[in-house]
Amino acid sequence: MINYKSFYGKSHLIVAAIRLLEFKECSPPTIENLCPLLSISLEEANRLCRKLRDLQIIDMVETLDEARIYISDHRKLEDIPAEDDVSSLESELMKFKKSREEQKKKIETIQAEHAEKKKKLHEELEKKLKKEFKPD
Repeated sequence: MINYKSFYGKSHLIVAAIRLLEFKECSPPTIENLCPLLSISLEEANRLCRKLRDLQIIDMVETLDEARIYISDHRKLEDIPAEDDVSSLESELMKFKKSREEQKKKIETIQAEHAEKKKKLHEELEKKLKKEFKPD
């Protein structure tokens, strides 16, 4: 079963949408045509299409106001790893959270050490002041 949240699944959806729109409109679709069909944002469609173009799966002919999309080699879709991007994203997020917790603990220990040094310094100053101003 294809996970459509992974790049592999989204790539298959993009290629299928291109085929469908080519058939329906008798011309290559634009990136803007893909968005409502796949319920994705224009930014996400651009990102995916550029990645697929880099992998030579699709080709894009760009003019000043639009980009038409063609399928170059649909067989290269199978070269994309079918691993789940979401799990790698989650693992990266967990690493980031762990590093932030470690940084927070370091900051807290440094602040505690600083407070302890400050307290000792005040105590030493008090002792010195008491000795100097001690009435005889």
